[in-house]
Amino acid sequence: MKTIFTLLLMTLYVTVFSFNWTTYGPTGIHANNILFGAGSDGYDVICTDSGVCVNNGVGASWNTINYGLPVMEAIPFDTSNILLVMGNGSYSDGIYKLNLSTNTFYLVEYCFNPTFIKYNTINNTYYAGTRYNGMLSSSDGLTWEAVPYFQDKGCTTMDFYEQHIVVTQENNIFATYYSDDSGNTWNQSSSVVIIHDIAFNQNGILYGVFTGMSNSSGLYISYNFGHTWNIEYYIDNMNTVGFDVLGKIFTGFNGASAPFEGVAIYDTTANNFTFLNTGLPNKNIHKFKVNPVLSSITIFACIDTGVYYCNDYVTSIQNNNFTENNIRIYPNPANDKIEITGLNNGTIQIINEQGQIVKTLNTSSTKTTIDLINFSSGIYIIKAKTDKGIATKKFIIQ
Repeated sequence: MKTIFTLLLMTLYVTVFSFNWTTYGPTGIHANNILFGAGSDGYDVICTDSGVCVNNGVGASWNTINYGLPVMEAIPFDTSNILLVMGNGSYSDGIYKLNLSTNTFYLVEYCFNPTFIKYNTINNTYYAGTRYNGMLSSSDGLTWEAVPYFQDKGCTTMDFYEQHIVVTQENNIFATYYSDDSGNTWNQSSSVVIIHDIAFNQNGILYGVFTGMSNSSGLYISYNFGHTWNIEYYIDNMNTVGFDVLGKIFTGFNGASAPFEGVAIYDTTANNFTFLNTGLPNKNIHKFKVNPVLSSITIFACIDTGVYYCNDYVTSIQNNNFTENNIRIYPNPANDKIEITGLNNGTIQIINEQGQIVKTLNTSSTKTTIDLINFSSGIYIIKAKTDKGIATKKFIIQ
C-alpha cells in the first residue's frame, strides 16, 4: 500500500534531463501502436483511432487509410498483407487483413472489442484477444477458433518469452494467466493484480503496469513468468512499459501531471525515474516500440498526437570509445554462420526481432564464429558488452 513516505521518496528521486523527440509520420493523429518493416517493401504502419497510416521507405509520403474504427495493433502476415485488430464495440469489430498494395481491408473474423493480435514464433500460432469475450487462436492467420480456457474471460494484452506466454485481464476478474508450455495448458497467477500492460525484458523478467490512481497503482515485476507479481514502484497513471535494445526500461504515463508524466527511463538499481519529455507535444503515452532494422539506439513512442522517436538519451555511453563501428560481422547477410571480430574479452548476445535473446556467449578471442543453422531467417541484433562499453549492430539471416 502507498504511504506518504513513499510519495515523498518518489519526489526526491525524480531526475529530469533535456532530451529531444522528433516526429515520425503524420502529426495530429492518435497513435495506438506502430509496426515496422511489413511486407516485401518494408512498410511502416501506424495504428490510429480511425485506421492506419502507411509508409514504405525513408522520405516516402505517408498514406492515410481510414476505416472508421480504431486499430489497436497490426502484425506482418505475408509479402503483401498485414493482419490487424480494430473495433470500438460495434458490429464491425474484428480481425482484418489489409493489402498494402491496394489499401483494401478484408474481414477475417468478427470479434467484439479486440485488444491485441500477436504471432508466436515458438509455436507458430496467431493470437487475438478481446476485452470481454475470450481469446482466439489460429495456425494460419485466416481460420480462427476460441481458446477454450479463456471462455468468458477478457484478455487485455499478451507477451512471450521462449515457451512462456502471459495474458492479462483487467475486467470482471482481475487476473494474469500464464502458460509454460507454449499455450498447451494455462494457469491463473496467484497474485490478484490489475495489470494493464506487460513486457518481457531480454532476460525473461516480466514487467507489468497497474494503471490509474489507487493505493496499488504502479510498476510490477514477475521473476517467474507471471506466476506471481511483486510491486517494483508505487506510482499513479503509468500506462505502458517497454524496452530498448540495451534493455533500458521505458515507462509511459497517461492522464498524469508534472513531474510524473510523459516518458521516463526507470533505473532498477537507483529506483528512480529519468524523464525524457523535451520535444513531446503531448504526454499521453500508449506504446513503446523499437525498429529492428535501425542500427542506432532509438526508442519510438506512440502518443495522442502521433509517433515520435528519440535517439540521444543514452548519456552513459556519450564518452564510450566502443561503438558499432568496432564490431565486424561477416558475412552479412549470412546463411549458416557468421564471424564476429572487433572485441577481445566480452559477452555477445543475439536478439531477434521480438526483442528476445536467442543466444548468449562469452568470448576471449579476437574472432568468434557462431553457428546459425538452427536460426530462422530474419533480422537480428548483435549486442556486445566489453569493459569499454556496450554496442549493438544488426545482421540478417537469409
